[in-house]
Amino acid sequence: MGDDSEAQRMAEDGRLWQHTLHENTMLFQRGNLFLVGQSLFAVAYTTLLTTEKHLSAARVLAAFGLVLALTWLYVGHRHRLYYRHVQARALQRLPDYATTWSTWTGRRRGLSITLITYVLPCLAVVMWVALLLIT
Repeated sequence: MGDDSEAQRMAEDGRLWQHTLHENTMLFQRGNLFLVGQSLFAVAYTTLLTTEKHLSAARVLAAFGLVLALTWLYVGHRHRLYYRHVQARALQRLPDYATTWSTWTGRRRGLSITLITYVLPCLAVVMWVALLLIT
């Protein structure tokens, strides 16, 4: 009977670990997708600026780029909150993971997550606002 409960706990821990990995991967993949989308919008915007008659279309594209950047910021923030919740569960349930996390001396823990979740979308917002103001 004890072996069954231990096996069940190990299976639950395995699923939790997989969930943690999945959420971390999704955070970065989604950020990369938004970054590529922003890059394509920027290329299309600059292409439209090559002629005067497409100036209004460039403004519309910049407005869509701004909305996309704000969406990226919102989606990233919500996902990061969820990821932190899943990670907290993993830290409670998985002693090896908790030990590794607590003994890691990297002072910039979470910097890459902050970059992809907040800094890059905010930079995109600033870029689109500036482009809207100058065109």
